[in-house]
Amino acid sequence: MVDKQQFFLPCFVVCAIFSAIISAQSQIRVDTDPAQVVVTENQRNVSLMCRVGRPIQFCTFTLPSSSQQVALTPGQPAANGLQYFGEGYQKGQCGVTIDRITTAHNGQVKCSVFVDGLSAEGLIDVVVAVSPSQPTIQLEPETTYFEAGKQITAHCVTTGGNPDPQLAWFLENDPIYDGVDKQQDFEQDGTTGTALTLRRIINGNDNGKRLICQARHLAYPEGSSQTSLQLAVSFPPLYLPEHTIHGLTLGRTVDVTLVIEANPKPRTHWTVDGVGIEEGTEQDRFAARVPEQLESGAYNVTLTIAGLTLEDLTKKYTLRASNDFGVQDYTVMLSSLDAEVDESGGVGIGGIIGIVLAALIVLAAIALILVARATGRWCFRGASLNTDIGPDSEAQIAPHSHEDLHDEKLQQQNPAVHYGEGDEKSAATTDSAKPAAEKDAKEKNGGTTKQENGKKHENGKADKTNTPV
Repeated sequence: MVDKQQFFLPCFVVCAIFSAIISAQSQIRVDTDPAQVVVTENQRNVSLMCRVGRPIQFCTFTLPSSSQQVALTPGQPAANGLQYFGEGYQKGQCGVTIDRITTAHNGQVKCSVFVDGLSAEGLIDVVVAVSPSQPTIQLEPETTYFEAGKQITAHCVTTGGNPDPQLAWFLENDPIYDGVDKQQDFEQDGTTGTALTLRRIINGNDNGKRLICQARHLAYPEGSSQTSLQLAVSFPPLYLPEHTIHGLTLGRTVDVTLVIEANPKPRTHWTVDGVGIEEGTEQDRFAARVPEQLESGAYNVTLTIAGLTLEDLTKKYTLRASNDFGVQDYTVMLSSLDAEVDESGGVGIGGIIGIVLAALIVLAAIALILVARATGRWCFRGASLNTDIGPDSEAQIAPHSHEDLHDEKLQQQNPAVHYGEGDEKSAATTDSAKPAAEKDAKEKNGGTTKQENGKKHENGKADKTNTPV
């Protein structure tokens, strides 16, 4: 019985001490900064930090590629490319500066700090980025021939690299999202890599454009790398809506040109009001030129008309283009600068000129009427400037009798002869020639009840008679 007690007592003490140590270690928390870092191979002066909330006695670091601990002390020179980093043990800081990053630093770096005879550990994930291979495009099946309306399958592939690159597809500068699978890792013949698959229906507009596979990675010198494949797509002539050519001049030689797209080069045939003209031939005043290539898949197709006439504007022009992949017909309308009305029903140049001239004539007529009215000419001659002719107005325009108008006309033709006749009315023409406004003023009597009448004799004197009203 005594032997058993002696055996259990040491075991109890050991367990208690071990538990106390574990409890003390669990109370020491090690903070790491950063918790994870991505660096590149040969990167210089990378610093990692472990710290606790109390002073420490010393600390060590263990690299992923080695199990050997390296003790670091403030103020000591670097050893094996490692040097202490921080504000000292008293601040509870234990850091390391790595002179040059190598692949041996890839993985978890462990720091160990010792406090009051106890130790605690912290872990920092170090990812050493390794540049992957340049991206490549793999077609399935391998081909350099593409036909409009057919689907292609293409893989954007890189090998090696750490971490995996980010892959993307572009058509020229436009990103492609439709038909793109999820990026996947693969291993083939002992080689690991990453691939991004594209499935796409090719069309005629893709001809001549670049299909681009792009990889982005921290270890690339410029951050990204790409490769491209220029698409050579065979397709029939593409559709165009009815086309109107404006600005043609009557009497001159003009070119009627359409830009069409097709691959391979199309054969063309013009028809003018039922008369066919093959490319490279002439018919009367019409000449069909051979299509001229502008860029990949685009062609100028021109019909030359010598001495454009008004009748030519009413003719029907059609163009037929064809190649081994299809046929397309195009309709062309002509419009001249000399036409007065365009297709939209608006007024042409001739109509505009006519409207301007008509407006000028109307303005000139209005101006002449205003001047005649102001100066009393033409039909406004002799009219009173006093326009107050209401029923209550004292000065009203007295109408001229037919006899007075006749006398005035004779006096204007020969004043001397007319005066010599001795007629009283003729002798009084000097007075009647005065403005009507002055005569009206003399006839006023300040009020309303009296009016003076008198007759002039040949000697110039007058007998006045007051006649009550």
